[in-house]
Amino acid sequence: MIDVITNIMHPGTKEEGNTLEGIALAGAVAIQRLIIERDDLRARVKTQQGNLVTLTAANVELRGCVISIRRHYIELATKVLAQLEQFDQSTRDLIQEGQAKPFDGRDEEANLVSLAHRLKPAGTKPTGVGTFNE
Repeated sequence: MIDVITNIMHPGTKEEGNTLEGIALAGAVAIQRLIIERDDLRARVKTQQGNLVTLTAANVELRGCVISIRRHYIELATKVLAQLEQFDQSTRDLIQEGQAKPFDGRDEEANLVSLAHRLKPAGTKPTGVGTFNE
């Protein structure tokens, strides 16, 4: 950083004036280098602070996206679980109904339609045996 001048003359020599000028000049150059380095470091700090602000904003946005994805995943898992529970209950009910009456093969279509009605999503129009294939 700072160049050390090794050729310092003792007082009382002929080149005393030139050496003092050289030392003063070298000191001024060293100070200028320090000022330039300081300014460069300040510019780097400002750039890094700007990058930090940008990255912080991106981090906040990504955190919001992850929270939203988590919320949607929980909603979806809840719906799937409810449908699986409904399917399980309908299957149990159908098995209990089948055990309660003898199976003669004629009510198979009615049983399937009954199961379909239990498993269909809420808000759909009712179907009968004649309109089930429509």
